[in-house]
Amino acid sequence: MKKLIFSYLLLLANVCVLNAQEYVCNTEQIHVAVVMPFDLDNNAKSIEAKKALDFYKGILLTVDSMKHAGVSIDVLALDEGSAENSKIENVVQHPFLKEADVIIGPGRNANIVALASFAQIHRVPLVVPFTNTPNIPEGKPYVFQCNTKHSAHYTKVFNRFVKFHSNENILFVNINDNQSGTFTSEFTNHLVENAIPYHHIDFSEFDDQLLELLDSTRNNVLIPSSPSAKAFDMLCLKLDDMKILDKYQIQLIGTPEWQTLPAKSQKNMYRYKATFFTAYYNNNLSSRTKAFINKFNDAFHHEQYGSYPRYGEMGHDISAFFLTAIQRYGNQLFKNIQRHDYNSLQLPLHFVRNNDSSGFTNQATYVIYYKPEGDVILSTF
Repeated sequence: MKKLIFSYLLLLANVCVLNAQEYVCNTEQIHVAVVMPFDLDNNAKSIEAKKALDFYKGILLTVDSMKHAGVSIDVLALDEGSAENSKIENVVQHPFLKEADVIIGPGRNANIVALASFAQIHRVPLVVPFTNTPNIPEGKPYVFQCNTKHSAHYTKVFNRFVKFHSNENILFVNINDNQSGTFTSEFTNHLVENAIPYHHIDFSEFDDQLLELLDSTRNNVLIPSSPSAKAFDMLCLKLDDMKILDKYQIQLIGTPEWQTLPAKSQKNMYRYKATFFTAYYNNNLSSRTKAFINKFNDAFHHEQYGSYPRYGEMGHDISAFFLTAIQRYGNQLFKNIQRHDYNSLQLPLHFVRNNDSSGFTNQATYVIYYKPEGDVILSTF
């Protein structure tokens, strides 16, 4: 057994980490298999392996909390290996998988088909955490896809915008920095379909065009065409120079990239009531998030890998959602998963089956609203 992972588990009871060919511990109640690219054969860990380890440690903290609440859980972690040294054939032959109540993984896209086939044969829920490749659950009725592309959320986001902003003054700001995507073009198409008026402003003529189009009687919604930090800062600098807030109500609306804006941009997020949608969000102001981070650092003596999303928190959210669902619904999980709810730290989860032959896709979305008073409001829809 590799000491690299085993040393992390001394504080946790009834949790095993084994290679696929080794024997598994047996206890009653919920059995969880975690299949990740731990790359145990290499001491120098790749970024992929570091994220996988963080994800697994987040699961362990969920298990530890549930054990203290009286729930008996077995965890077996199986190493799917690396791209150069795949171990998926050993993984699918491990006897524990047939007894699992849920399989979380794999971390690598190349191994999804093998595990999805196993899950279907043995009727085991397979929770695929990382990939946002479209249509992964199609033809795979036991698969739950947790991560989806931002574009998969567009229709929901546009419909929500129409519900709350259709009577406001909507202004799209064209900023040509070669980072514009399809978001604003699809957005404007949706507004046209709903007969909602809007205007375009070219940033090169921003001062003159903006003053002509602003409305002092309504909220003015500005939507930059580019999601970049450079575009955000340029827009805010213009608004500052023009002292727009002295006379007008302004709200900036953007895309998930805004959660990665640097600290120097944060004051303008609050000042201009920045609002954006995202499939995940690191809420550093949350007491629950702070408590988890402290628990993670204390248990494993290091911080989570510096990425968006944070993989320790993702492991916690996904495992907590499914383990509480299994505890609540047992073998009726598939019939009840669409009404199961869990207050996530970072990754909201709400699963919908697209059709009778498909698995489930996570369709939960956050809207993040920065208030001038210094608060950040998260709304899930």
